[in-house]
Amino acid sequence: MKRLTREVFVILFLILLPFTIKAQNNDFEAGLFNVGVGSIIGGMGAVINKKPEEKLGNTILKGLGQGALGGYLVFESKRLVREFAKSGKYGYLWPSKIVNAAGTSVIENAAANRDFWKRWHLNIGFNRFEISTENNLELKYRIMPFALVGTISSLTRGKLNPELSLKTGTLIFDTNIIPNEANSIIYGTVPLYTNSILILNNENGLEALPHEIIHTYQYESFSGINSFLDRPVEFIGTKNRIISLYHKIFYTDYNHILNQGLYYLANPSGTNQLENNFFEKEAIFYGNP
Repeated sequence: MKRLTREVFVILFLILLPFTIKAQNNDFEAGLFNVGVGSIIGGMGAVINKKPEEKLGNTILKGLGQGALGGYLVFESKRLVREFAKSGKYGYLWPSKIVNAAGTSVIENAAANRDFWKRWHLNIGFNRFEISTENNLELKYRIMPFALVGTISSLTRGKLNPELSLKTGTLIFDTNIIPNEANSIIYGTVPLYTNSILILNNENGLEALPHEIIHTYQYESFSGINSFLDRPVEFIGTKNRIISLYHKIFYTDYNHILNQGLYYLANPSGTNQLENNFFEKEAIFYGNP
């Protein structure tokens, strides 16, 4: 009983710790936040997906540890974006994207109570490519519906920039003007807060690019919560062929709902308070040289 109480206390401490950080002022705080979030998601998901024969304590510690590892990789991916912001060298971006994908994959595996190497993914726009190593290597492609809507929104507001998209591994759209809610002009945005980017087709837009890439990583970083629903989704799929077919074609990115909700909770007073929004502060910390 004492051991279980100690483990519950550790989880509560880790849940609260990252959100006590008001801003990321240095790499230690930034790393602590990303490791903490990964650990929280991994630990909670592991408990949700615990097998009956597994010991609770071991499951919690495994989820926390693997989630922390994934969070550290996410942190390093954001630091590579910062190097791009400082140098303007696009060679940092594909390595950053791959490290970020590895980190979020590890967090997803932790939350699903899988070994950290069992499943890997890479998201490009609304396209999700998965590689499973559980038996033989298996490649699977699925569509993320919220990211698809975000991409369509970007397409209606701008024009796809193939060169920048290839350089960054992210779908980049550009346009002549981007008005925001306050009717002022902004340099870049992530429509519907998923993982496609809309920027101005000038130097100001390019300067905004690393900032917006960090916002796409914020969307990605909560993808581990999707593993919380693995069991009910699998159960419903066995009962309904239409639902089963849906999940073969689509990977529902519920992380978008959580991410957007947290963003607006961090910004209750609207655009006038963006300077106090944690997500914006993080994008500034990594994305502004």
